Amino acid sequence: MFKKILVAVDGSEVSNEGLKTAAELAQRFDAELIVAHAIDEDLLPMHHGGDVFVEHDKVRDAWHRQGQAVIADARKRLEAKGLHPEILLLESDTRSADEQIARAIAEQKVDLLVVGSHGRRGLQRFFLGSIAEKLARKVDCAIFIVKSSGGV
Repeated sequence: MFKKILVAVDGSEVSNEGLKTAAELAQRFDAELIVAHAIDEDLLPMHHGGDVFVEHDKVRDAWHRQGQAVIADARKRLEAKGLHPEILLLESDTRSADEQIARAIAEQKVDLLVVGSHGRRGLQRFFLGSIAEKLARKVDCAIFIVKSSGGV
């Protein structure tokens, strides 16, 4: 049924649940598994008026190191289950995380996206948005959304 599954990870608890679900589905369908982490540099304001808040290169390096750690942890969890995923560390200063993941899905010809959702409501959802919701509108493949049991 599914030949290629992409799971988006960010290191959170719900993301790890999504990783577990993706691993089970990949094993059940004997599918190729791709683990993707997107670095979204657009989230951090760099200037306010003429004042610089942070040094762009330092932020980029820190986010890249964090992304590598998230991917390394995901790889370790999957290899413990006998899986050897393809790894994508996505990075762009012009595309948001959801745009990067949607592009990877199209390029990789993915059949199924597995993504965690924190289940935010109200103002949190309004201000933070939902990457899972944005992806549901952008991709042309099946989507398995793993919800947080905490409903934060």
